[in-house]
Amino acid sequence: MKAQNELQGEETIANAITLDILNSNFKLPPMPANGSKLMALIQQPIDKIDIDSFAKLIDSDPGLFSMILQLANSIYFKGIDEIFSLRAAITRVGLQETINFVNLYFFQRILPKIPEIEGFSTKDYWAFSWACATAARRLGHPNLNMKALPGELYIAGLLHGIGKLIFAIHYPVEFSKCIQKAAELKQPLHTIELDEFGTTDTLIASKLMTIWNIPSRIRAGVEFYQDPGSAPEKCRDIAALLQSAYSIAAMSGIGINGDGGVLTLESTWIAGQSGVLLSKKRIRDNIVQEILESLEKKSESITGVIPPKRDVLPDSKIPVDNHKNSSVRTQPKTDNKGLLAWIKSLFG
Repeated sequence: MKAQNELQGEETIANAITLDILNSNFKLPPMPANGSKLMALIQQPIDKIDIDSFAKLIDSDPGLFSMILQLANSIYFKGIDEIFSLRAAITRVGLQETINFVNLYFFQRILPKIPEIEGFSTKDYWAFSWACATAARRLGHPNLNMKALPGELYIAGLLHGIGKLIFAIHYPVEFSKCIQKAAELKQPLHTIELDEFGTTDTLIASKLMTIWNIPSRIRAGVEFYQDPGSAPEKCRDIAALLQSAYSIAAMSGIGINGDGGVLTLESTWIAGQSGVLLSKKRIRDNIVQEILESLEKKSESITGVIPPKRDVLPDSKIPVDNHKNSSVRTQPKTDNKGLLAWIKSLFG
């Protein structure tokens, strides 16, 4: 857990960077009216969702309607006959899967594209976000007795990395350096971000999600998933499950997260909590295997990214995770100029 003064320093810098972004030529798109409706839908129990209301929401958006038909006729979901109606598409894909896909497509469309950065692309960014969201939702199953809802975990998984996206758009040169350095040193990206920016993408994401009125529990889950032990108790399970989901998504090899090193599942916060079902290796391994198989089957149809073949451990059937978590910090830069350097100097 981080010291309180460290957290306050990082948050102050995140506030300043967010203000700098909002005052620049870059404009974060406002949340469209149907956005809040979609997020409300995904957080409801599936048996409480009115299919007619959901269908009307899609009918009003030709682009979304077309994408759902495309999904229903894709490699994974296609049947004998091609589908042309929305009702038939929802039936084939499944209501929950359709709602998940609609939220993915919605956020992909409203958020700006990432500029050309080596090791980080729009397509791979969203593929990884989908994998993380899907894993998070599964880890939130009620049978696992965690204090988090599957729907809020899915949204948290989708949006966990928007701070990276904002860094890539607003500070492309600096963020590109972070990506390259994380890869060279085999370190988690957020440790490099701290040296470069004085804060992390998760804090930036949390601040910007406030503008969209994203529920506070989801924001806190994103803000603290890299260090769940520091999260407020009421949001700790969301942060912890998101951390585990992130690790599973990295194991899948689907998309790119920009990290040079990712926590193994055995090193996550949940794995160290003896009273939690997911801390038991047998239970955890079975669930992870189920998630990885599902991601592998659906990835190409949903994200357009073909998953790589995975190396498998014969005893646990869990893919080998070659990433190692590193606590080594790089030395802070001393030649930064402008706003970021001035803000960072206040906490030097």
